[in-house]
Amino acid sequence: MILLIFLGYLSVLLPEPSNKIIKWVEKGEISLPYGFLYSFEDTNKIDVSIYSVVDTVNFVHFSPTFEYRIGHWRGIISPYGRYGGDYFYPKKKKFGIYSDIIRSSLFYKNDYILFSFGKDIFSIGPAFEDNPLLSPNVPLNYISFTFRRNKYAFTHFISRLCNYEGVEIEWDDTTKGYVKNVNRYLGIHRVEIKPLDWIAFSFSEAMLIGEESLGLPFELFAPFTIYYVEQYNRELNMNILWNIDVVMIKGKFYFYFDFFIDDFQYESDPWKEPNHIGIYTGLKGRDFLKEGFELNFYYSILTRWTYNNLIVWQRYMERDLPLGSMLGCDYDKVVLKAIYPLVSFKFGGMVSYTRRGENRITTPWPVNTYNPPSPENEFKGTNFLSGIIERRLTLSAIFKYEDIIELVSGVSFFQNYEHDKYKNKILPSIELKLKLSTK
Repeated sequence: MILLIFLGYLSVLLPEPSNKIIKWVEKGEISLPYGFLYSFEDTNKIDVSIYSVVDTVNFVHFSPTFEYRIGHWRGIISPYGRYGGDYFYPKKKKFGIYSDIIRSSLFYKNDYILFSFGKDIFSIGPAFEDNPLLSPNVPLNYISFTFRRNKYAFTHFISRLCNYEGVEIEWDDTTKGYVKNVNRYLGIHRVEIKPLDWIAFSFSEAMLIGEESLGLPFELFAPFTIYYVEQYNRELNMNILWNIDVVMIKGKFYFYFDFFIDDFQYESDPWKEPNHIGIYTGLKGRDFLKEGFELNFYYSILTRWTYNNLIVWQRYMERDLPLGSMLGCDYDKVVLKAIYPLVSFKFGGMVSYTRRGENRITTPWPVNTYNPPSPENEFKGTNFLSGIIERRLTLSAIFKYEDIIELVSGVSFFQNYEHDKYKNKILPSIELKLKLSTK
């Protein structure tokens, strides 16, 4: 399974993040909210997106998107169809086609409030294509509002996840208990502060809460509480995640740094549990060599047990897909991309290098915290790049015509393919995006 191509999968149906970054660089000012990407533009239009990938997974998807505005109200709907590729959402097919309504939302927007509800895909964080807190890997049923002023913005997001039925606790290939109808909810609140036009920073907190026949969890509706304190004082069973990030603009450059915390050991742990963290950082340059020239560089890393959990339904997943980074845990990746303009065309190249350990979000938890710690019942080994490491180096050429056509053609060199130390591969890849818009 090739995971690099999945990073652009549903995200190609969102507005291009680099478009807003280019506007910030041109103005020399960051707009709030900078890290909560809505999928609605300010015009009535129809987009038709066709996206095809030929790699070890071959697929073509087609998605017309209809947007309409009446006063402060806006609506969006996006039916979706795909032929081929069964590793990502949606995974069920009829007559050989995978299909769903990916986006179906209503928005209310004025100078201070952005309110929406329905079903949609989201990105929360400052990264270009993939964020550890929330990435557009799977559509979510949700309700959300953002309050914004010039110097600060606050976002509150609540989603009803799928129910869980199955093993309750799993560790070292041993299980305990069986649960039915666990109602699962995700809450995220995010505050952004912009002390100066060229710099802004943010703190986000996510809570995954659930219980058999839980009903509506009113714990999620208090926007200015701290989920961690709520869990501690009420002794609730929750999975809490934090995210701290900063963005800056200087001259022709945009920079971001993101520190993600799934679990941080602020005191010694009896079972020797390590920190479960991630770091994302990137740089985008625009117009500094020639008008229209773009340079992107970004690096991401997530440790071995990030998103995982001893309690199975608390794993940071929805419909068997990660809610955060599509690559899951136990990996790092570096990408360098440059695009040079020539009249209406753009030409460029991309180099990416990915290392991936054997751990997955579904890997059984290595210790049983219901039993006392011992040499047999404690975390062992490295906290990063476990087992046989799969390495992938990809070299690609890029061709773009305005914002209509993008063709990326390259070759990938694999070492320890699918974590088999005797298996190396060289595979070609072709990625074609076609997007038409009418206003």
